[in-house]
Amino acid sequence: PLLREPVASVAAAAGSGARHAIVAPAAAQAAVATLAPGVEFVRDEGAGIYAALNRGARRVAGDWDALTWINDDDRLAAGFPAVLAALRARPETGVAYGRVGLIDGRGVRTGALPVARRGDDLPALLARGIVPLAQPGTVISRAAWERGGGMDESYRLAGDLDFFVRALMTGVRFDFVDAEVAEFRLRAGQLSKSQAEGDREKARALVPLAEVRPAAAAAWRFRLGNLGVYAERVRRHGFVSMRDVYARTN
Repeated sequence: PLLREPVASVAAAAGSGARHAIVAPAAAQAAVATLAPGVEFVRDEGAGIYAALNRGARRVAGDWDALTWINDDDRLAAGFPAVLAALRARPETGVAYGRVGLIDGRGVRTGALPVARRGDDLPALLARGIVPLAQPGTVISRAAWERGGGMDESYRLAGDLDFFVRALMTGVRFDFVDAEVAEFRLRAGQLSKSQAEGDREKARALVPLAEVRPAAAAAWRFRLGNLGVYAERVRRHGFVSMRDVYARTN
């Protein structure tokens, strides 16, 4: 029901030079063609979201140089061109990322996700169990995607985190861009609210960072850099955790 919003947001933010594919069950092809004319359709074989992403990346042939993805109810934001431009301007960068807002089921803003403002801090923050970036706010170069071998299809919820950890461990450079790149929707029944399973997969994804020193300085920079995010959360929801915001928002 919400598919028109992400399709329109991709058209507005990514521009005419982008190729947009929707991976969906074969039964949805006619509906996708009606809702999103001109968008490439890739048949989902039902093996999970990360298998669908790999299939999409393989099926969009040609000389594409970067990719990202959003769920069928999320939106790209006005800052997306800035993060894409930053990636293309810095050949040494494998992943460029920015800020991600939160919206509810009606599309109304309900906060933002905290994000690290220094790419060099990512390993130390992840070693502390802090997830310092959100996938909808990222753009991944083709070289980084292929170097990492795409997504690990054994994951159900944390495959994007696993990919970023593997990329960091192989020396891929991450650069932050101070722009709101996407909006992530919180609503009832979504996979992101499966907390116990998500925690197990997160712990598994972070295993390669077990020997990384969780530097306190990186954590302080993260907290100071997100004072505005925390203030907005308190203003909208009171003194609650990010997990509480996920659980409450529909």
